[in-house]
Amino acid sequence: MLQNQSLLSNLYFFDNNFQLHDNFTYESLLGKFQSSNQSTYLLINDVYKNTLPKEKEILDIPRVTTYNDDNITTDISAQLSLFAINNNRIKIPSKVEHVIRKYISRKLLKEIHKDVEVSIELCLLFCSQLNSTYFDIKNGKQPEGWKSLRAEYLREFLSLSPLTYKKVIKALEQPLKRGAILECDYKPIIGEKNHFYRLTEPYLGKGIVSCDLKTKEAIGLLNKHYYRVLGEAKKNPICENLIRFYQDISLPTIDQIEKEAERLIASGYVTKKGKKLRKLNGHARTYYKNHKELSFVEDAIEIFEYLTDNGLLIPTVGGEASGGRVVDSFTLMPSWIRNLVVVNGNIHVESDYSCLHPNIAITLYDGSTSNLTHYDLGSELNIDINTVKVEHLSFFNKQVWQMQQSPLYPYYQQNEPIMLQKVIAEKYNSPFKHKITSRRLFAKEVEVMTAVIQQLNKEGIFVGYVYDALFFHPDYAKRVKEVMDAVIQQYGIKTIAKLSNEEKQNLDMEALTKTKVVLNAIKKTQVPTVETVSVLEVNVEALNFSDRIKSMLQEKITNGEQLNFVDATIVFGKNDTIKDKVLMIQDRLNPKANYVIQSHVLGSA
Repeated sequence: MLQNQSLLSNLYFFDNNFQLHDNFTYESLLGKFQSSNQSTYLLINDVYKNTLPKEKEILDIPRVTTYNDDNITTDISAQLSLFAINNNRIKIPSKVEHVIRKYISRKLLKEIHKDVEVSIELCLLFCSQLNSTYFDIKNGKQPEGWKSLRAEYLREFLSLSPLTYKKVIKALEQPLKRGAILECDYKPIIGEKNHFYRLTEPYLGKGIVSCDLKTKEAIGLLNKHYYRVLGEAKKNPICENLIRFYQDISLPTIDQIEKEAERLIASGYVTKKGKKLRKLNGHARTYYKNHKELSFVEDAIEIFEYLTDNGLLIPTVGGEASGGRVVDSFTLMPSWIRNLVVVNGNIHVESDYSCLHPNIAITLYDGSTSNLTHYDLGSELNIDINTVKVEHLSFFNKQVWQMQQSPLYPYYQQNEPIMLQKVIAEKYNSPFKHKITSRRLFAKEVEVMTAVIQQLNKEGIFVGYVYDALFFHPDYAKRVKEVMDAVIQQYGIKTIAKLSNEEKQNLDMEALTKTKVVLNAIKKTQVPTVETVSVLEVNVEALNFSDRIKSMLQEKITNGEQLNFVDATIVFGKNDTIKDKVLMIQDRLNPKANYVIQSHVLGSA
């Protein structure tokens, strides 16, 4: 693991008395920074050092990543900035710099700025805004490569003068022998869409390269952009928490990532989006007939390098379409790599809400189900639980006809008809059409997670954030879960938080003996009568610690059903056993896990 320097030592300007103003020049800000006797870089966070050559092609994912197996939706659009190790480095579409330098009219360039080198670098800054189209084309989301860019944003980003961005666009649209570099649809719709831009065919989807800016004007604009984004981050509780959290983390090395990939491939690892992990091994994706069902290690590593090779990304707040979700290096990182991140030298623990968005929908749209789980739907519909999880990632964001084709639709039609009717009616009547549901779900999720993080921060606990999940030092696991459960109850959303070490980690004897789940909703009188059996040996691998099993059994207890726990010897290995009470379960979706321990369901007296 590569340990970072203290990020906080460089954040002197986040003092409450420090104000960011647009009239700060790069020189004045840099002078202020250097006078603090800190690093000469703006925000060094050297969790990962990389000396990639300028010509090295790098993948870029400023909006949505295909190969990230987390719940990232196509509604999220964020311009990502860096805690820059090299504060003059940007990434640009391949081939454009050479063409700008050699073929763009000097007359047009001088209209942008009297210094042609400044004009060229301003054109490169604009082109950097189209990096995401490389991935959009690659993953098929936007095969034509269009990207929406607001005029207000471009005017602020290239703010040497109010018309600088228009002059840059004019230069990039100059007809050349092989065609212009840039084209625009010039079809804005007030309140709905901005102008859409894309690279033309010779440059579209051709890769991404690194580029070092050299003129003080371009570097100044880039760093002013960083300061502006940092200023916005300071105003957001989740972002501010993340900036405090980054000082405690260490990232894995590429060697560690590759070894973990080999282990996961050998174990048959499947991502949360249902894609099997494997290596390209030098082949093109099309070499594999089922390549759309695969997640490739090489792509994941390139994504990791992009997200960390020049420091960590500044956490950025999404727009209303994403409910204000925060995006940073870790939300965009493949989760199997993120799992290797350590916090103060310890493997981190993660806690997330069980089946959060469906339970939020039940609350917002007057549903009746309590504590809905993916298992419930899988069991009733007789479909694999992984299929349920993948479908739930997009079910509420679909158009009505798409919802009706989903394997989940019969469940909601049968069990939540009122809720479903309200969701459908809103999709038809809202100005946001079918996307209104996900906007509301995202917004409520962010509201809940903000409240959780604010409470934890008051207690001196800072955490990583991945939408509805948090990751943190293992010492904080119990308290984080308690706060998450308390907050979600305050919002009237009937679900609970679950810890990753309950399901994903190999539990040793010490961990088992310390596991205590306190359930205030279960009264002493509800504890079932225990039937004693003289000797029952249970191999530890036959135990099930999943949250869905616990929820299912708690519901049975609440409904007055009797669960017969029996005395058993839990066998970890030769001469390594403990005594406990277990319940044999019939878990059709996970037949290898045959028993659940009483203390996992009821807690200990």
